[in-house]
Amino acid sequence: MSFYSKVLEGIDNDNISFSNINGSYTAGELKGNVAKYEEMLGFKNLEGYRVALLIDSIECYLPLFLAVNKLKGTVVPLSLQFRHDDLHRVLDSLDPHIIFTINENSGFSFSTTMKNWAEGRETKTTIYTSEDYVEWEEHTFGSSIKVVSNLSGGFISFTSGSTGQPKGIVFSDSAVDHIFNCYAESYGLKATDSVFVYSATSTVYGLLAMNTVLRGGAKLVTADGFDLIKIIDTMEKTKCNKITTTPSIFKTIYNFASKLKPEVLKGLELVCVIGEKVTPSFVGNFPLMENCLFLSYYGSSEAGPIADGLINEDAEEIELSLVKGAEPKIMDDELWIKTGGMFTEYYNSPSLTQEAFEDGWFKTGDLVEFTSDRTFKIIGRKKDVIKKGGMQVVSSEVENFLSSIDGVKNVAVAGAPHEIYGEQVVAFVVAEGVTAKDIRSYCTGRISAYKIPDKVVFVDELPLTHGKVDKVKLKSLV
Repeated sequence: MSFYSKVLEGIDNDNISFSNINGSYTAGELKGNVAKYEEMLGFKNLEGYRVALLIDSIECYLPLFLAVNKLKGTVVPLSLQFRHDDLHRVLDSLDPHIIFTINENSGFSFSTTMKNWAEGRETKTTIYTSEDYVEWEEHTFGSSIKVVSNLSGGFISFTSGSTGQPKGIVFSDSAVDHIFNCYAESYGLKATDSVFVYSATSTVYGLLAMNTVLRGGAKLVTADGFDLIKIIDTMEKTKCNKITTTPSIFKTIYNFASKLKPEVLKGLELVCVIGEKVTPSFVGNFPLMENCLFLSYYGSSEAGPIADGLINEDAEEIELSLVKGAEPKIMDDELWIKTGGMFTEYYNSPSLTQEAFEDGWFKTGDLVEFTSDRTFKIIGRKKDVIKKGGMQVVSSEVENFLSSIDGVKNVAVAGAPHEIYGEQVVAFVVAEGVTAKDIRSYCTGRISAYKIPDKVVFVDELPLTHGKVDKVKLKSLV
């Protein structure tokens, strides 16, 4: 069964299903847009076709996603954070049949980058470009027939592409039912709810959280950019009573709204934060919201929902409870998990898929301590990952990229606390004849903006402990 059948088909056409800063749209209008894109594609069946979407308008993205999926095509939402190197690595790995892309965003020409990639290939790629999502231009490159995949429907979310091998997380349509149910239960979702989801559509969470709200017959509220005045106005107009986003984003919204329109905050019943670890003291940042529940949501792109827990300011630590159907296993303090919302594989990478599992158990990389059969606390990370504003930055990826800069002799990348983003990316560099400006200039346009070091600290040498770089000592320099 397609996303369209699961999410939109059964909703009354007059139901106001989606709102953003541009206005509100009924389910009937969304269905009409789905039909428009089906007709534009001109296919009765896209089974085995990989269709990449790089679109900055959610009101266009949602019906286009549903249209491709309805035709059994495999949708691949791409991140607007990607730049030249990111995109080319991902496209090389994916080799899509069809690409829909915005011409330009934040001064970067996505359409030119896509066309340059397609021009260098013999196999046929069709690229649709648009300035306004009303008129589309079709461009065809190559001539030989491209191999279709064995996928039918579903989607692939690429988590990384700046260095090394990109990871495309493959989900089948059947896995999302479990995820929909978990999210709906955590949100306490009702048809009368108006839920603001601020999360990138290229992420598994953002994509499925938005569809969960639509599926429940509630009103989905989103924003394409981060214009705080427009976001707060939209929350007021739609009588938003629930919100899910990263802790750092919500802090920023709160600080602005508390001065501009505090009544918007007082109308919130639930704040569900994702992507960053928070402490019980997090709730103390929001004195205007004494009657609001704060929920910490824990999951992964590969395993989907794993656990959630209410954030209680009086507690010493946040205790997370496993979602229904999740089976845990502890190996050397690391959480291994089985869930009903597990990904299928890493696209075209059997070796990475094999590394991720052990006898059917997915290795999360998180170190935990169980307090009962179904509740636990997160005590650390096994993998060297920086969580910045809800985005994951793998230190080794950035280290490898920076090492390619002329004059950089050695480099280590680590996370350091940041008031807004939770963590920031810090590069400790041994170099000759290279400035911090040189490093950032080299990164700009080549890797995603959130991976570019926020701080560059030059050192004479990298400290070692047991033969490895001592990142604890390096962090003390910040």
